[in-house]
Amino acid sequence: MATTTEKKKRTTYTTPKGESLFAHLVNVDYGTEQYPDEKGSFNVTLALDADAAARLDDLIAHEVDAARAEAEEKFDDLKPQTRKKFGSVKFNEVGPEEYDREGNPTGRRLFRFKTGAFYENRQGVKVQRKVPLFDSMQQPVKLSDEPGNGSVVRVAFCCAPYFVEGQGMGGLSLYLNAVQIIRLNTFGERSASDYGFGAEEGGFTSEDADDDATAPSGNDETVAAATEADAVPQF
Repeated sequence: MATTTEKKKRTTYTTPKGESLFAHLVNVDYGTEQYPDEKGSFNVTLALDADAAARLDDLIAHEVDAARAEAEEKFDDLKPQTRKKFGSVKFNEVGPEEYDREGNPTGRRLFRFKTGAFYENRQGVKVQRKVPLFDSMQQPVKLSDEPGNGSVVRVAFCCAPYFVEGQGMGGLSLYLNAVQIIRLNTFGERSASDYGFGAEEGGFTSEDADDDATAPSGNDETVAAATEADAVPQF
């Protein structure tokens, strides 16, 4: 009796607010000479403080547990000599700690989200994916350049486990679906905290400034084209 395999539908999650780092959401990232990304991708690293990271951990805890169990199962299926070589399965924890230049932990954790820049449509034609971007009021936007480091964003994503037989290593991939930009730093712009400033209650705010003295956000354009609905994010 013939059987059919149904593709498992992935659940979409949304992160807490965090600071974006090294975003490639507008232009395709092909990596560097030392670490090339030949197929091209869109990606962003989200820095979350301890409380926000804990909330995200809780949100995807069952996905992590399932990925860990799958990695252990696939490790047990390896040849005995291969298992002996590695000793035990290695599992890449989601959201490693962030360290400053002196090697001290900052108290934040870094979550990396990534999706392939291209996919094949139903006609077999290679198409470049567009990452849907939204402003703080949930309106679609189109940016001419990447969000700068320190931009405050939320990320919509889905999860998929992976296992690398040649390394005896497993983990959980976080696939980038879309990004909501809460506060936009232009590319190359430094934030107040970069200069050592802290928040001061009851003082001058940007709302006190004249409208024409406020830098444009660049968030008033709509998306030119939508991502194909049935395209599944992939590395």
